[in-house]
Amino acid sequence: MRLLFLLFINCCFFNNAVSQKTDKAKMQAMYDAIKAAGILHPDFVMAQCMQETGNLSCKKCCLRYHNLFGFYVGKNKCKKFESDSACIAYYKSWQDKRYSKWKKKYPKEDYYHFLKYVKYATGDKYTAELKPKVAWVQKNLKL
Repeated sequence: MRLLFLLFINCCFFNNAVSQKTDKAKMQAMYDAIKAAGILHPDFVMAQCMQETGNLSCKKCCLRYHNLFGFYVGKNKCKKFESDSACIAYYKSWQDKRYSKWKKKYPKEDYYHFLKYVKYATGDKYTAELKPKVAWVQKNLKL
């Protein structure tokens, strides 16, 4: 019971911290671009973008290469894109190649499971980090 209470408090605090460090207009524009590309589960994908780019503001991550989702070539080299829209198009293509096969095999599972299945998320830690961001997107952006 105590653990559940601590998790609840942590989630509440984290959601407030996320909302204080984000530029809502910038986030909304990115979400709109993701949605316009026809990407499935845009709220989850926007949360991935937030996770991988430090809320679109990191200076030392793949964002400097327009890499919104932390895609790598090889083990440690950021995939480079010419623009944010090129990266979004890449994500759409990446998702299209994998999603229907997964959905057919696991029709009742959620997008967190998909990310683990395709080895985008390497474990439960990523899911735990993503959940409050998905909640923030659903609460603060116009879906």
